[in-house]
Amino acid sequence: MTENNIRRIYLLGDLHLGIKNASIEWSEIQSDFLINKFLEAIDLDGFDPETDILIQVGDWHHVRESTNVRIQSSSLNIAKALCEKFKRGVHVILGNHDVYYKDQNDIHSLVGFDQIFDNFQVYESPEILNINNHKFLMLPWTDSTDRFRETISKHQKADFLICHADIKGAKLSKTTKLEHGVEYNELNNYKRVYSGHIHIRQDQDNVLYVGTPYQMDRGDIGNVKGFYVLDISKSGVSERFIENQTSPRFIKYNIHDLLELGLNEIENKFRNNFVDVYIDHEFAKTFPITRFIELVKDCGHRSLEFQPYSTDVSDDNKIEVAQTYEYNIFDVLSEYLKSRDLPSHKSELIYDKFKTVYEDLKNNKPYNQ
Repeated sequence: MTENNIRRIYLLGDLHLGIKNASIEWSEIQSDFLINKFLEAIDLDGFDPETDILIQVGDWHHVRESTNVRIQSSSLNIAKALCEKFKRGVHVILGNHDVYYKDQNDIHSLVGFDQIFDNFQVYESPEILNINNHKFLMLPWTDSTDRFRETISKHQKADFLICHADIKGAKLSKTTKLEHGVEYNELNNYKRVYSGHIHIRQDQDNVLYVGTPYQMDRGDIGNVKGFYVLDISKSGVSERFIENQTSPRFIKYNIHDLLELGLNEIENKFRNNFVDVYIDHEFAKTFPITRFIELVKDCGHRSLEFQPYSTDVSDDNKIEVAQTYEYNIFDVLSEYLKSRDLPSHKSELIYDKFKTVYEDLKNNKPYNQ
């Protein structure tokens, strides 16, 4: 596919429509950002419907097996609003949460969107998108690291890579890194790699994990969210980040810090956010928690939870990983087998047997189970 005379690419991370068991609250949070705040932000950025396009890097939906009818309706409304805005095109690669089977992409939750909306393009398989003579390899999810390697090897002349992938060493949290996937140096051939899949926005070497456009769980605490703008001309591509300053955030405070603040200051911090208050076990025995909750009940927060802790364990040692991250089970098995130092033929037998059993259970499971 070729697109000429494009001025800007607006780049959105994983949307995960339908998270939290298709929560109405979260559906409203996501719709408000995508239909209202995001479109307002690009207008302020000087959006031009005649020259600008949108690329979304996978996991449009959250639940692969079935999409809640209400979520599907909201999803279509979002797609409609984006397609009406981005007349030159909305380009979406499939993520692992979009596809029904983990090892093939032909059955997915976005089937039919391209028939409803003429300018909605879904990438089920690798394809080169030529924009102003810059070649973008649009690479949707694959459950096989080897297959991912084969694909990028076949497209070494592409300038940029848009993917939904595991890259070994990427951060899942402040203290946890991904232990499987392709190596960063295997992607050095590209001028820039833009990936979905991991929700923590991060930049290493030539790889940018775009991150979700809004926070979705405690694993996002402290990670600034938003979207990217790629200013593209015939001579080059430059990128900018625009912060999402309106969607709710997950925040945490120690009770002692809050007690130093006035009610107005607390309200400014709490409003529209999901709040965790950390309190020492011993202090919690005498602190009037119910009274505190009553005092701050009008501060506009979406939730308030007290989290007891022991002074023997630093709060910074808590491991917070995005709850929506899904491991590639075959890569995890491969890494485990390597760590066991088994003879290669035994590792291959175990791997093949596991894959056979896995696929048999997945593909032949009765629909009522």
